[in-house]
Amino acid sequence: MLNPIKMRQAGMIVFATALILILPNLTRLVS
Repeated sequence: MLNPIKMRQAGMIVFATALILILPNLTRLVS
């Protein structure tokens, strides 16, 4: 079984990378 802490850390890393990838596209769409 995986540790919930490690799962949370992995989720935060994936969330952060997704934000970094999506944010420039969102700003480009809005502007």
